[in-house]
Amino acid sequence: AVVGPPLIKVKSESGYLHVDFIGPFAEHEHDRWPLKHYYGSWNYRILYWKEGSDTEVTHVDTKHNSEILSQLEPWTIYCIQVQAVIPDWNKTGELSRELCEQTTHNGVIPVWIIVTILIGSTLVVVIFVPACFFSFLYLYRLTKRVFCPSYLFPQHLREFLSKSPSGSQFFSPLPQEEHVFYDKLTVISEEYKNQSDETGDEASKTTEHLQDSEQEDSDS
Repeated sequence: AVVGPPLIKVKSESGYLHVDFIGPFAEHEHDRWPLKHYYGSWNYRILYWKEGSDTEVTHVDTKHNSEILSQLEPWTIYCIQVQAVIPDWNKTGELSRELCEQTTHNGVIPVWIIVTILIGSTLVVVIFVPACFFSFLYLYRLTKRVFCPSYLFPQHLREFLSKSPSGSQFFSPLPQEEHVFYDKLTVISEEYKNQSDETGDEASKTTEHLQDSEQEDSDS
């Protein structure tokens, strides 16, 4: 009997290829059953290769209905075929249809990417953090200058207010001149002099009149 091809499914995940397969089946009228039940020993052989390089074919034998293909290059398209192998009968089945699938990243980060990320992060921290700090400081000073302008109190007033109020003097006394000699000078105007003379004449007449009255009283 001819052993037909199995049915396969391929899934790419995390740099690996997951291959699932089942069959082949024997069909009779409306019934279908696996041929594996009629043979004592049954294996599956998985053949895979890079797309475009049919000469470099790798094969893996397994007794299970699934296999994970590892040691693959990331972002590479691999083509896969599966066939049944019966060692006791020295018989191989027909190849399944060819399925091609691209691998993804294997999850291992290359060293050069790690180094690039570290250098980039360091540069960002060294440049960005000081720039933010000085920008914030400039905005703070500008805001303070606009809304709260600084005013310098005069130095002499600060010194004056800093002195204790219980001091004997707030201001230094004026310097006193020692041994000052001066003459008294009186200025009399002409009118004042005439008035003084008339007043003196009246006073003398009054005095003489008082003396005459006293003399008469004494004579009497």
